[in-house]
Amino acid sequence: TACVLYQEHVSGYLAGYAAVKDGYTKLGFCGGMAVPAVQRFGSGFIQGADAAASEMNVQVSVNYYYAGAFAATDDATAKMKEWYQTGTEVVFACGGKVYQSVAEGVKEKADGKWIGVDVYQVSVDPERIITSATKGLRESVTSALELHYASKWAEIGGKTANLGLGSKFGSLEARNYVGVPTADRSWGFKTYKKAECEALVAKLAAGTIVVSGDVTKAPTVSAKTTVNYISGFAG
Repeated sequence: TACVLYQEHVSGYLAGYAAVKDGYTKLGFCGGMAVPAVQRFGSGFIQGADAAASEMNVQVSVNYYYAGAFAATDDATAKMKEWYQTGTEVVFACGGKVYQSVAEGVKEKADGKWIGVDVYQVSVDPERIITSATKGLRESVTSALELHYASKWAEIGGKTANLGLGSKFGSLEARNYVGVPTADRSWGFKTYKKAECEALVAKLAAGTIVVSGDVTKAPTVSAKTTVNYISGFAG
């Protein structure tokens, strides 16, 4: 068995950064449960939004909440409706079918948007989803199979890989295993350009920009960002 973990905080960063660069300043994060993967997504999302806010010299606010389940709940749906009714522009739906609560809540705002997670989710709600913070499930499986068929399984078998941007998996060349979709059909941004995203990805892969994946505490932000922890960062 080859075990793979992902650097969710990096793809969360890309999504948060992109949302603010595209002009959204009132954000939300609706996590399923406060488990490390969800926390990393949330932490990265806040860090990315803060980085963009600092660059653009704008004020950004983030509502942060856990539904307590990887499913739509009445409480989460009510919370999302309240957020959109009171000005939230984009919510990052992070954790199983909790996105259904966000998708229901976004109907309260004519121009409301949301962000998907894990895989390309734009097709779920193409009019509302602007992007997804993804991790390369398909890419890591095909990479593992490449090594298997090259008789190099011993490089990854019985081991745990932590994959992000510019990551080495066994002896394969460095690849990107997290990110946001950049195909034309999945690019939901109006002013944020793919070239800007690709430049940011290159900096993250090179280590020029470092995103904290620490889930023991809330991420540090500048004076440009206010985070309202409704559930607390750790749940």
